[in-house]
Amino acid sequence: MSFLSSVFAGGASKLIDSVKSLADEFHLSGEEKRAFTAQMESLLQQRDSEIEQTIRAELNAKAQIMVAELTHGNDYTKNARPSVVYFGLIATFWNYMLVPTVQSLMGVDVQVFQLPTEFWVAWGGITGTYVVGRSAEKRGTRNRATEMITGSGAMQAGRFVE
Repeated sequence: MSFLSSVFAGGASKLIDSVKSLADEFHLSGEEKRAFTAQMESLLQQRDSEIEQTIRAELNAKAQIMVAELTHGNDYTKNARPSVVYFGLIATFWNYMLVPTVQSLMGVDVQVFQLPTEFWVAWGGITGTYVVGRSAEKRGTRNRATEMITGSGAMQAGRFVE
């Protein structure tokens, strides 16, 4: 049984138990209660099945998009993560080194535009993930996780999609 199936099955069984206790409150014969419970179980299982299929389709679509990005010939797409790292370095250098130096040489009060917290969080997260992946890759660790983090060309199209 897959992880998704076990999650949905657990939720459905709790809900079915609640429905059974609700059915007990009504004045139904034993046969009517069993029919009601069976019909509810069927509807809940159908709903859970549809939810699971939707999630699987979404995950498969995301995997196909990632594979398409990594396997086509555009080098920029493969190097997008390092480009984000370089952009952050350039923005930091520009804002905290170059502009203040020019301002002080011109005799103007040094005013630095503070980069927003969101920039630092996003850039730090991307950079940290990339550095960890590249370090693991350089040490010889080659697996799906390091290939996805670094965007290396070692990942083949058929290997990612299951």
